[in-house]
Amino acid sequence: THFHADHISGLDGVLRGRRVDELEVTGLAEPADNAGAVAAIAAATGLRPRVPALGETRRLGDVVLQVVSLGAGVAAQDPGVHTDEPPGEGSAANNASIVTVAEVGGIRILLTGDIEPEAQARLAATVSGLQVDVLKVPHHGSSHQDLDWLLSLGARVALISVGADNDYGHPSPDVVDALTAAGTLVLRTDLQGDLAVTVTADGSVASATER
Repeated sequence: THFHADHISGLDGVLRGRRVDELEVTGLAEPADNAGAVAAIAAATGLRPRVPALGETRRLGDVVLQVVSLGAGVAAQDPGVHTDEPPGEGSAANNASIVTVAEVGGIRILLTGDIEPEAQARLAATVSGLQVDVLKVPHHGSSHQDLDWLLSLGARVALISVGADNDYGHPSPDVVDALTAAGTLVLRTDLQGDLAVTVTADGSVASATER
């Protein structure tokens, strides 16, 4: 989704021993060292990173993926756009995350990367009335959210990918409480380990957790 270390450090293992036809990346190459590391790993496996186009839709088996956000000023281009903005809350790198809607078995899943309120507002404006069944909560459940937008998505299940006992206080109790109060089932990797979402025979969304 973007080049922060917690989103790219497992790339070598992901590519090892698997057939990978394409590697998609955001067009904002920040932090530059991390973007360079991704390019080097890709080159070693014969891949050339590609920036998808906004609105691009493709089918992979039973899954349809649509790119709904690339970040402000980030268009389909060769990786290599740089800014002088440091990483952190409100950072250009977070807001340049590739955001996709995945549809499979009649279920819509929003994969958000680390987008923050600035990018969330742009997404709300460009894809008005977006409704999904499953939400991957942006930025590990950080407090830096547009809660009205998150709740407007109508997700039945919210997934928070977050390290246990992290130094950032993620996920924010306010975010978890707001989603729960809206009737959304909130699942967290720090508490429940690996998470899976399944579709029952009647089309309902169900979940399974490691613990």
